[in-house]
Amino acid sequence: MPNDKSFSYIRVYKVGGMIFERCKVNKVWFKTANHFRIPVIVLLLFLFSCQQSTNDRQVTRGFYFWKSRLVVSENEKKALTDLKTSKLYIKLFDVEWNEDLQSVQPVAKLEFDTSSVNQLLHYKIQLTPVVFVTNESLLKIDSAAVVTLAQKMMKLTGEMMKRQKLPPASEFQLDCDWTVSSRQNYFLLIREVKRLIRTDRISFTDSVLLSATIRLHQVKYSSKSGVPAVDKGLLMCYNMGTLKNPATKNSILDTEELKKYLNGLNSYPLPLDIALPIFSWNVYFRNNTYKGIVSTLSTKELPVEAGTWQNNLFTFSKDTVLKDISFQKNDQLRVEESSNKELLLTAKYISSKLSARNKHFTVSFFHTDELLLNKHPQHELETLFRCFN
Repeated sequence: MPNDKSFSYIRVYKVGGMIFERCKVNKVWFKTANHFRIPVIVLLLFLFSCQQSTNDRQVTRGFYFWKSRLVVSENEKKALTDLKTSKLYIKLFDVEWNEDLQSVQPVAKLEFDTSSVNQLLHYKIQLTPVVFVTNESLLKIDSAAVVTLAQKMMKLTGEMMKRQKLPPASEFQLDCDWTVSSRQNYFLLIREVKRLIRTDRISFTDSVLLSATIRLHQVKYSSKSGVPAVDKGLLMCYNMGTLKNPATKNSILDTEELKKYLNGLNSYPLPLDIALPIFSWNVYFRNNTYKGIVSTLSTKELPVEAGTWQNNLFTFSKDTVLKDISFQKNDQLRVEESSNKELLLTAKYISSKLSARNKHFTVSFFHTDELLLNKHPQHELETLFRCFN
C-alpha cells in the first residue's frame, strides 16, 4: 500500500440515496458510486502494488510471438495496442541438427499473414526477428561449420524479411540454452552474426543491436557458462526447477526457486531486458517417469469422473482418452501455470535486483495468444509492466 503522504484518506457519503466514496491519492480525487466501489478499490490496489522508486527508468513494452504463422486476431491486436506495446519479438525459424543429413538445418519457418504484418506496422509495433538455435546443433559441429551456419542463418533471415517487406530491424536476437560444452561454438556464432548484421544495411538499421536470451542458470553460474559478447541480454524469468522431476511443484514460475538463481543479478555484466511468462502447460508422467508436455488440455477438460486432484496434480483413476491422447490408470498430469500472484512477486523481485545500468530496457510477456490474454486480463498485465517503472 502507498504511504500516508500518497494515500491521504477515504470519505464515504450519501447523495440521493446512493453511497459514494471519495479518496485522495497523490492529491488526485476519485469518485465512484457504490456499485463501482469494489472495482475501484481493486484498481487502486493494482496501481500501488508495484509503486516504487526506480528513478529515471524508461521501460519499453513488448510481447513474444512464438507460433508458426504470424497472424493476430482482433482481440490480440486490441490487447497489444491498449497496453501500448511497441515491440514484438517474432521467431523466424529454429536451427536443429538433422541426423539424416548430418548437418544443421533451419526448420519451423514462420509464415506471415500480410494483413496482420501491415496492421502491426501501422500501429508502430517494432518487429524484432529471433532465431532459436538448439544446444544439440552446436555440440555436433566444428568451428568452420559454425561460421557457415552464421552465414546461412543471416541469409535466410534477410530473405524472409525482404519477402515480407519488413522495415530494417534495430535489433536481432539469438535464443539458445547454451552450456559449458557448447559455449565456444555459441560465442563464435555470436561474433559472426554480429559482424554480419552490422554489414547488412537492407535488413538492419545502422545502429542495430544484437541481443541474446539469458537463462537463470546462465546468470547463477556465469563464471562457467560465460557471458556472451552481445549488446544486451534478455533474462528469461521462467522455466526453472527440473521439468522432468515429479517432485517439482511448478517448473514455469516459482519465485522462491527463481531467487536461488538471481542473488547476484545486480552484478551481471550485461544490461538486461526482461521476459515474464503468461503461458501454462501440463507435464505428463507415467510411473513417475516424464512422458512429455500436454498443452492442448485445459483443467476444465479433465473430467471429475476420470481422476482426482491433489493441489495441481491430477491422477487418472481409470484409462481415459482425451483429445486423442490415451491416458492409463495412475497416469498423472502436473498442471503448471503463471498465476498473477506469482507474476507480481517475480516482477517486484526482479525490478528490485536490476542494476543501475538498466535505465532503458524492455519488459515482454511470453507469449501472444488470445487464450492466454483471456487468462491474464489487461489490468493484470498493466500492473506488471508498472512494476518496472
